Amino acid sequence: MVDIRPDWQLLIDGGKKDSDGDGQRAVVNPATGEEVATVQEGTAADVDHAVEAARNAFEEWSDTSSEERARRLYAIADRIDDHFDELAEIATLENGKPKNQSGNDVFTAVETFRYYAGATDKFYGDVVENSKDELKLKVFEPYGVVGVVIPWNWPPMHTADFISVALATGNTVVLKPAPQTPMSSIRMVELMLDVLPDGAVNVVPGGVEPGVALTNHEDVDMVAFTGHDVTGEAVMKSAAENINPVMLELGGKNAAIVFDDADLEKAVSGAILNAFYNSGQSCASIERLLLHEDIFDDFLAAFLPAIEELNVGEGMDPNSQVGPIIDEAQYDKIQSAIDGAVDGGAEIAAKAESPTDEHLAGGHWVPPTVLTNVDPSMPIMNEEVFGPVLSVTSFRNDDDAVEIANDVEYGLTGGIWTSNLERAHRVAARLETGMVGVNRPSFVSLGLPFGGYKRSGIGRKRDLTETMREYVRVKSIQIDHTDARYSLDLDLAEQRTY
Repeated sequence: MVDIRPDWQLLIDGGKKDSDGDGQRAVVNPATGEEVATVQEGTAADVDHAVEAARNAFEEWSDTSSEERARRLYAIADRIDDHFDELAEIATLENGKPKNQSGNDVFTAVETFRYYAGATDKFYGDVVENSKDELKLKVFEPYGVVGVVIPWNWPPMHTADFISVALATGNTVVLKPAPQTPMSSIRMVELMLDVLPDGAVNVVPGGVEPGVALTNHEDVDMVAFTGHDVTGEAVMKSAAENINPVMLELGGKNAAIVFDDADLEKAVSGAILNAFYNSGQSCASIERLLLHEDIFDDFLAAFLPAIEELNVGEGMDPNSQVGPIIDEAQYDKIQSAIDGAVDGGAEIAAKAESPTDEHLAGGHWVPPTVLTNVDPSMPIMNEEVFGPVLSVTSFRNDDDAVEIANDVEYGLTGGIWTSNLERAHRVAARLETGMVGVNRPSFVSLGLPFGGYKRSGIGRKRDLTETMREYVRVKSIQIDHTDARYSLDLDLAEQRTY
């Protein structure tokens, strides 16, 4: 076990700093309810200091060559990799997920920094015209200070997703991690400090106060937010006051569609992973499973017993497959959604067992739960649960499946299971989602744009061109090589040669 230090500070201008206020928050292990450490909570004044530090670092960092930025990002990736086990344990203790899943988060963080290190010299402007008379250029320039607000479900991965590309494109960062899981982010950034200019990346933990101060800040040039869609609306409105661009990764109510010609064994395994990985606490998790009526019974005959066999437990137990819910508020929300569905006529078709160990009695446990006899009009089929709850219904044909899948406010991911690739292409084109997985879980790999339609957000992350374009502004430069003189009598029509 890693020896977790008991007290954590802010990171501003290249070092640890005490908060301007006296607020502190206990970080609690969701599996046991026990305090892991205490983290100082930042204030609006701390955000001011962090933004000022990022602004001061921007000139140096933005002037750094792409080759040097790449070397620094590769060095950060190596630092994170060297502390792999430490970071995975910290993430498990504060988030609760099984350690192998936290390890996957850290691995992805390492790969993300390496990906954008390799991309620094591959994203550039263009020469629009280069003639003897003039040169026309399109160039990309970093925005400046990027304010980043991330949630608690993938702390190492979210930290890497935003910091890596912001740095790769020449920006500096102020990060506000979730109050439940700040330690992963703080520790990751600590590992970067002597690789970067002071102030290039700053971390201000805390709750609402630093989050609002950061997204409203007049000296922040861009805001990147991941979280609930209602909060995303507020972030977008506050950024609009400063006419700042925003990148929003919000919620999902994702559906996987299993057709009658699918490989059922593969589809069963994919649905389990897609629904219950990270305890279903992911915007990319599937919460709706649509089964063709001809294979409905056969699929459930294989699927439901597998759910009941899932091992639910604390993250440091190597046998655990599904961990706890992050906190009491989220537990209450999920349990309320289940109770409301059952009251409305849904049936609990399968449910895993919660752990019975005495030392886990203080944890927040919602075991993987499968609901049947659900109607598309029910709240459970329309509202994001953000937990290990999967609602299963049937469909008659392609049109029916697409209609059910699209009949929600969100549009993040969609899943298609079929052996007919023509059908897969046809249905994928009709799904109102930013990502589609065919014969695989519906989240996409590093290198493909991650993002959604509708209330699932705006902007993309985790690829090269679409993501890096989010973090730069475009400038047009036109240079006249001639000795021509200009006149108010200019008549463009007279110069026509056709």
